[in-house]
Amino acid sequence: MGFLGYLLMGGIVYTVGFMINLKRLIPKRQAGVAYSLTHPTIIKYVLACFMIMLAVSAVLGRFILGHENFDWAFIFMNSLVATFVFYFGLNPDTSKMNLPN
Repeated sequence: MGFLGYLLMGGIVYTVGFMINLKRLIPKRQAGVAYSLTHPTIIKYVLACFMIMLAVSAVLGRFILGHENFDWAFIFMNSLVATFVFYFGLNPDTSKMNLPN
């Protein structure tokens, strides 16, 4: 996968994570729930993303990139990077930096 492939994959998983944040997590966050990396809800979403990306990476490597066998190093690292990007979309920094007067 080249630069554009990784850029596209990163954009897709970041957008999915951000949409989950908007639709599912922000309404609960308004009730006073704070999310961190060790929160059970975040762990569930991150593990689900990792499992889905394992399958997507295997299909990408096998059929799109034309690897003869499953390239486990590619599959694992691609899934790990996609999950890392997904987490930043899922749990963005909510601090506001107001412009000075």
